This record gives sequence, C-alpha cells and structure tokens, in this order.
Amino acid sequence: MKYIMVMLILTLFASSTWAGIFRDDFNDGDLKGWTFVQDAEDGGIQNGELVLGSRKSTVIIAVDGVVARDYEITVSVKIRKLVAGAVANGPLIGLRAHALFENDKHPTLQYDLTYNFLIGRNADKTKGLGAVIWHVGDLLPRRGRGQRVLIVPKVLKFSPFNVQLDTWYRLKVIAKGNRFQMFVDGEKMLDFLDNSYDEGRIYLSTGGGNIAHFDNFEARWDDLAVQPQRKLTATWGQIKRSFR
Repeated sequence: MKYIMVMLILTLFASSTWAGIFRDDFNDGDLKGWTFVQDAEDGGIQNGELVLGSRKSTVIIAVDGVVARDYEITVSVKIRKLVAGAVANGPLIGLRAHALFENDKHPTLQYDLTYNFLIGRNADKTKGLGAVIWHVGDLLPRRGRGQRVLIVPKVLKFSPFNVQLDTWYRLKVIAKGNRFQMFVDGEKMLDFLDNSYDEGRIYLSTGGGNIAHFDNFEARWDDLAVQPQRKLTATWGQIKRSFR
C-alpha cells in the first residue's frame, strides 16, 4: 500500500514503538496526508516521485496536522539543480518549525523558526550535509509601525562530502530530546545537541533556484500532538495547475 497513516497506542513494545507513522511513496499521484504550503514553479509528482522547485520562493510540503517532539524521518532525495546561496542551501527536511504567525495569506511565516537538515552546499560552496537553525535575530525599525522581527540563519553543524547531482541519497534524521543525528545512506554524518526548539511540524522543502526529487518518505513520532484540521493553503486543483 502506497500511503499509510497509523496511530498506535504506546502499550505494546513501549521502548521501540512510535505513536504515529506516516508513509508516502507518491506512486498514486496525489498528496493525501500533506499540506501544500506554497506553489512550486517547477515540479509535481512525476513517475512516482515528488519534485519540488522554485526559482525565487520557498516551497514547503508538510505532513498535515502533525506536531511532534521526538521523531525519526527518512526520505530519498535526488538533486536535479543546486545553486549557491548566502547560507547553507539545498533540498531539506524541516524539523520542529515554530510559528510566529498563523496567517493563511503568508503561509511560509508559519515555518520561520525551525531546524533545517539539508543536503547541498554551505555558504563557502562546500558540498555536504548541514544542520541550520532559523531563529529570531535583531528587531528592525519599521517606518511608522514599530518594529519588525528579523529571522536569521545559523549553521549548527556541517559535514562535507561530494554531493552529486542526479544521484539518489537516503537521508535519515533522528530527534530525541535535544539530540539530533543525521545519516546518509546509513552512515552517521551529524550528531549534536541543541535546545532551541522542542516540538513542531514535519516537512520537506526546497526553493531559491534548487530543484529536488523526493521519494519513499517515512516519519515516525512519539509525543503526538495532532492539530485540528486546517484549511489547505492550496487546493488540489491549484496544485495540479502548478505541477507541470
């Protein structure tokens, strides 16, 4: 079965069983179980793969209605196009995003504060695997309207390796309390502690000129918090028009 959403009760095998499981291999061509936050300029579901890309904006596709603490995420990623950025840049798994605003007119604001685990390039153009946190920086004056919040990135860890285009990599992220680990094709590449955020949404993202393919996604989580179902920011009809 292509798509599975299972809610398990932590009474059997408590030490190894997760409270929730979500899987999608995209073979049936729909996005059931996902919230599509922003239109993709390049991509769609093609040949059983999710393709995301945008030349300017950030595209986010989130597991619908789930907010979690401890979890394990695995996904296959293939980079078709990778551009250099001002900070670590590339296709990513987003973890523990914290909303400053709940605003349907500006849906990406709900993902401003977050951990990003990415495969791509660091700011110095070194290829590899990175963990980046987006956090509140300076408060900037806004003409006649007080101050505005500046969200800035900080690279927590970066592990160089020779990332190749059009090559599949199997990424895994494990979050347990304040410990984060990331694996590529079964090899542990990152292992560090950070206390910035303790729960949030689970999502995939790319943008800024990058184009990536995602496949065989799986998320497992323990501390389950399911939000009330919210109105999707893009209807399925809108999504199909955007997917070319």
